[in-house]
Amino acid sequence: MLPKETDFDHLRFDPTQGVVIRDPPGQGYGYWAGGHKVSFDERTNQFVLFYRERTPLEKGRGARCALATSSNGIEFADVWSATKEEFAASSIEVGHCVRGLDGRWKFYVSYEVEGARYWRVDLLEGDELNSIQAQARRTVFQPQAFGQGSLKDPVVYVRDGCYSVFLAGASTNAPRRDGDIFHVGGGDATFLATSTDGKYFTSIRRVFEPPNSDTWHGRRARINSIIKENDGWLAFYDGGRNFYDTYEEWCGLAWSADGIKYERLDQVQPWIQSPFGCVRYVYAHDAGEQVFFYYEYTREDGSHDLRVSVVKRR
Repeated sequence: MLPKETDFDHLRFDPTQGVVIRDPPGQGYGYWAGGHKVSFDERTNQFVLFYRERTPLEKGRGARCALATSSNGIEFADVWSATKEEFAASSIEVGHCVRGLDGRWKFYVSYEVEGARYWRVDLLEGDELNSIQAQARRTVFQPQAFGQGSLKDPVVYVRDGCYSVFLAGASTNAPRRDGDIFHVGGGDATFLATSTDGKYFTSIRRVFEPPNSDTWHGRRARINSIIKENDGWLAFYDGGRNFYDTYEEWCGLAWSADGIKYERLDQVQPWIQSPFGCVRYVYAHDAGEQVFFYYEYTREDGSHDLRVSVVKRR
């Protein structure tokens, strides 16, 4: 039985009151800071943040990404950065950097291959964050190898001797024709892949799909993070109604009893949102008595900044 949305009201926060940790690279629609993921490194007691900066489509798209560290999860200083040219990419999107089981940093990043018009995920490694080299990357999720058009937006968890990676790919909801009427198909779905070394992934499994309904979340289903709640797993996902919502997605909640297959909760509206647009890419970092929520927030001028809100558990 699925829990109710209200069962998680103790986690709800006011996104307008969050601390801005990265400003967009410009003013107005299309200037974004976000596309982020966070990990906590127990060896150094530091938070590690990945984020990307993006400009409007006609001005370069996702041109720069960076890794930053923090002792308190709020104030971050950049320690590494790269441009899309260093990846031979037309645009950089979500990445996630974690401490690997072998003690080395494992940095997964998604980008659109220059001139090829598809997204893939590469792995970069290093003994230190500032020693990571974009040129030494290796592709770990080539979408065509899995029968997909694109795979992107990795969310990485290292648990129980295993690397688990959530990925955004295509849903099974293809466009449909009914006589002279053509119906729109679904957008993103979420896949899950596992590996014992973080380098070789031989299969992916579709674990969360959009319902293909004409609702605020009906045609997108991208999981951004999960946390353990009660006797299951609570996921924070991005939903959307149409193609435009690729850029202004909405945060929803989904639930899994086994940590594999997820179902969205019954929600008539997004879980949280900006008064000026979306709150998306919600990454929840479980710190025990507190949960750090990192999110991309639409400002009044249409740009997106990157914020954090800290919620005390009940």
